[in-house]
Amino acid sequence: MSRHEIALRRVLYEVPGMQAVPVRDAEFPGADGELLPMRIYGTLDRSRPAVVIVDGLPDARFEEHVGCRFMDMEWTISMAQLIAASGMTAITHSNRVPEPDARALIAHFETISSKFGIWATSSHAPIALLAAARARCAVLNNPVTRDFCPDTPLFVVRSGNDETPGLNVALDAFMARALADDRPLTLVNYPGARHSYELHLDTPETRRILQQGLEFLRAHLV
Repeated sequence: MSRHEIALRRVLYEVPGMQAVPVRDAEFPGADGELLPMRIYGTLDRSRPAVVIVDGLPDARFEEHVGCRFMDMEWTISMAQLIAASGMTAITHSNRVPEPDARALIAHFETISSKFGIWATSSHAPIALLAAARARCAVLNNPVTRDFCPDTPLFVVRSGNDETPGLNVALDAFMARALADDRPLTLVNYPGARHSYELHLDTPETRRILQQGLEFLRAHLV
């Protein structure tokens, strides 16, 4: 199956050494007890902060539309490399049923690392918000939101010209509720940017916002 061109795009920000970080494939028990693939970028031990890039869509359906699993997209690979080269371990994974498998991954991960954060984007964010309730912090890029907001520090990026129908309307309402509840959050609005800005806008502002997200993770995890 050929890959959709979106699966071939890498994040438009690089730091020295990111493509040379060590990578190894591993497995974790899914919600049904059957093993699922995960991939570890960097060294994984209890003393090193780690970040889970949450896969919040069914991989079988995702592969039908994009031509590969979410963990095999160049976006996912390059984001994991970027996180690992920034002093943290990055974890990517597959799933059969997104929500229970994400819960199973977090439960498994808690036995390995004592401090971890979440990174998620777009339609993966509803599952990531649930996972974030058990993490120290989370970075959400142009997230599809839900009624639930964890009492976890959030760094939220909002593209001012996001073309996804209803996304910013729902995100603005989510942020208003979170502020009304005095949740710990940081919002960065990227004026004029469209969805997936980190794949399409090769600008200093794109790099600055991604740097801010990485610094947010380090501040809460290191």
